[in-house]
Amino acid sequence: MDAVVLALLTLIGTVASPGPSPSPTPSAPSDPCGSILSIVTRPTVTTSVCTVRLHNVLLESGYTNTQATGAGGGTSVAYPQAYLRFGSSDPHLEFDVTPPSTNASTVGGATAGGTSDVGLGAKYELGYSARWLYGVNAAVTYPTGSRAFSAGADQYAGNFNWSYSVNQVIGLSGTVGFNSLAGLNSANVPQSYFAFIPSLVASSSLPGPSEFYVEYTYFSRAGAGLCGKSLIDSAFLRDFGNSIQLDVEYGFSPTSLDGQRQH
Repeated sequence: MDAVVLALLTLIGTVASPGPSPSPTPSAPSDPCGSILSIVTRPTVTTSVCTVRLHNVLLESGYTNTQATGAGGGTSVAYPQAYLRFGSSDPHLEFDVTPPSTNASTVGGATAGGTSDVGLGAKYELGYSARWLYGVNAAVTYPTGSRAFSAGADQYAGNFNWSYSVNQVIGLSGTVGFNSLAGLNSANVPQSYFAFIPSLVASSSLPGPSEFYVEYTYFSRAGAGLCGKSLIDSAFLRDFGNSIQLDVEYGFSPTSLDGQRQH
């Protein structure tokens, strides 16, 4: 009887009030930064918009092997390339630490080893909508490493980061970077220079959850006293639960610098 009475009351109310019923208030879009797949930022050049969640700590680490082909080319490796990200009391703010990595290079049969510089930074998620997500980050690197693997001077980076969901599978993202970088010039003296570094990523979500992406990056300056270069890379990423992600990446530079290309 209760169900019948409620139905009749609804019908009567509709007949007595011919005006349109109020439409439900649309719910605000939920924060897309929920999964570890959305938060992890390396090993791409593009910086992810999402920040580490409240009071959490994220460790990103890896091993990179870079080969330069052409006259005077060689091989270099870097590990563990640690990147520590700390969530704060604000879910949209994180703080970052880049400890030194171990580096080794072999050129013409000669091998050199040492450590890289130390960096500090912060990231902030500015906002989001149903499809867009955007934020900023800044970092400073101090010349604490070995001379062969140090920039030789302080370096500063400021980035605007964004992402756009085309649909539930395809996504676009990118970073627009303004950088005061440093390196050793031809006279082996530290030299600072400005580099504009925009990047664009096209990604596809896969079952797993996992993801495949292709990234293009342009460096207006490839180093002290060098012209610009391009970098193309792609990777496959796979989540294992809510706390672990593994990825493998391959990249190459189609730009020839002093007769060399890197991959």
